[in-house]
Amino acid sequence: MNNWKVWKSESNYHKLFFSGVINGVGNRFTQVAILALIYDITSSAFAIGLLFLIRLLPFLIMAPIAGALADRISKKAILLTTEFIRVPIVLGLILGNNVEQLWIIYASSFLLALSEAVYAPARKALIPSLVRRDHLLSINAIEQIIMGLVLIIGSTSGGFISYLLGHNIAFSLNALTFLISAVFLKNLKMPNQQIDHSIKTHSPTISYKKFFKSPALLVFLFICLTMPIANGIDNVLISVYALEVFKMGDLGVGLIYGSLGVGLVLSSFSSNWIKGNLVGVTIIFIIIEGIGHFLLSASPNFMIALGTVLVITFSAGTSDISFNTLVMKTVPSHRRGTFFGLTEMISNVTLGTFIAIGGFILEFIDPRSLGSLVGFLYVCLAVIYLLLFQRIHLVKEKRRLRNI
Repeated sequence: MNNWKVWKSESNYHKLFFSGVINGVGNRFTQVAILALIYDITSSAFAIGLLFLIRLLPFLIMAPIAGALADRISKKAILLTTEFIRVPIVLGLILGNNVEQLWIIYASSFLLALSEAVYAPARKALIPSLVRRDHLLSINAIEQIIMGLVLIIGSTSGGFISYLLGHNIAFSLNALTFLISAVFLKNLKMPNQQIDHSIKTHSPTISYKKFFKSPALLVFLFICLTMPIANGIDNVLISVYALEVFKMGDLGVGLIYGSLGVGLVLSSFSSNWIKGNLVGVTIIFIIIEGIGHFLLSASPNFMIALGTVLVITFSAGTSDISFNTLVMKTVPSHRRGTFFGLTEMISNVTLGTFIAIGGFILEFIDPRSLGSLVGFLYVCLAVIYLLLFQRIHLVKEKRRLRNI
């Protein structure tokens, strides 16, 4: 298979891959344990909601700054530094055992999110520098495997570890995963062209203004702003279907998240038949994702719902692979950190906001009805994206952006 051949040929990327899996699984341990810990000591839904708000703020504040920084200093150094910094931060959660120490949990969560806001754009911007340009599609497909494995392994085992061994063990294991991840990152071999010093010859103010006036980048930013609206609402719906619609309890939530992970892993194989029309593939699979939500809203039983969730996630993963490859091939190397920092801020803040809004809407609207509306929203967004892409010439934009 094509992905397997690419994997074997990109040995340097292996280190980033394993680092991402280990880092992501460890993060899931902490996410599950923090939620359980806060609920144990407060029994308050508001306290959990406040945690999500606190985790959003760093992306709003730091992600664009960190992205710009990644265009000026070693991305590898940024990744290593954030991994080491997170070790004492996550271990600090062990000190939060009661309501009086709740501030420790919130402060540590804020700092962990701040570190992630620095780490995420640097890692994403690093990928095109590590691999061959013609391998980007397959590498983005392999990145979906990371997300799937993190969902399947991290969420499931994180819950078991927290329940059977306690929250503190989960936090300690997460600290260990940061150190193991750092070992893989330390062995990365950086290409000589990773830092593009030509950026110094440009006037920063003028070049950035020209850069962000690009029609192609404006469309990319619009997609990063609007897709999380639908994603945020369907994130809430997934759990509600298991708990309220099909009455499957915690087992149902676990099975649904398992299906999400499997769908993402399966979507990685879609790169074998994506031949080049990245815009078309992105649009088509967003539409299929929307149709999937229509079908999910009408699912007569839980097993059919599980299969539908798998189709939805496969479609979402395929559109993500195509879109991320399109962005990486369009944005020039000396601007990737800046661009991905901005998109991390936009997508994370929008996603978190609409997760909260989705929960609020479900107080008034039946889950199945909201699911149908979400499906309609996906289809409408896909049509809008198609119309926007028809107004730009991507090949000319790629050439123009290289000189900005």
